[in-house]
Amino acid sequence: MKCLVCIPSKARPNNIKKYVEPFMQRLGLDYIIFVEPQDAEQYKFDNVLVLDANDKGLGYATAFAKNYAEENGYDLVFKIDDDTKAIGDIEKDIERIIKAFEIQRVGAVVFPYAFEWYAKTEKLFTRSNKRIQTCYIIRTKLWRPNESVSTFEDFYEFLLLRNDNYDTLYCSKHLIDCAPVGGGTGGLQVFDRSEMALNEINIFKSIDPTIKVIAKPDKSWKYEPKFTDKKYRSKKI
Repeated sequence: MKCLVCIPSKARPNNIKKYVEPFMQRLGLDYIIFVEPQDAEQYKFDNVLVLDANDKGLGYATAFAKNYAEENGYDLVFKIDDDTKAIGDIEKDIERIIKAFEIQRVGAVVFPYAFEWYAKTEKLFTRSNKRIQTCYIIRTKLWRPNESVSTFEDFYEFLLLRNDNYDTLYCSKHLIDCAPVGGGTGGLQVFDRSEMALNEINIFKSIDPTIKVIAKPDKSWKYEPKFTDKKYRSKKI
């Protein structure tokens, strides 16, 4: 299967040399860095594609990336944040991970964060239907970015997959090593994430009324959707 790494980046050009290029050299997959027109002059790197609009958010950038992946015949998309240093030693297992998509029910492969050190295993896949977070591999045809969903774009993809009866595979052998979510500058930090969060949760609830809202006062987005239905529960494999 043909896999494209999609890396949306906004106002973080220093991350390309620091994180993106070394990781992509190790990974060895095709990759594109998607940036806004207003940032193009700062991103004089290889494999950069300029969006057609500014300040539309992550949902817009990923929708643009989805169209590119489809038009260029990629079966899978590996969405990676621009501050991701590594995902364990995923380059050693990437062929095995891609091969897992030969199972028709598998919609995406997901990973723990590095701070979730207790989740790390030697086994490649340990659970089904753990939630998508930050960096993930997904079938291009099932990747459905929404221009109105940026703060919880990863939650959103999980919501859609599970409601269409596709599974995620939890790759607990390789952990995402990135900056704390919501930290630093650039990216979604330039938007009012609390207002965006509530609007996006309403979109979630329109798809599945069982979705609840939980307060996250210590986070810049202040609220998160809570998945309560049993179809969102993960299972050991």
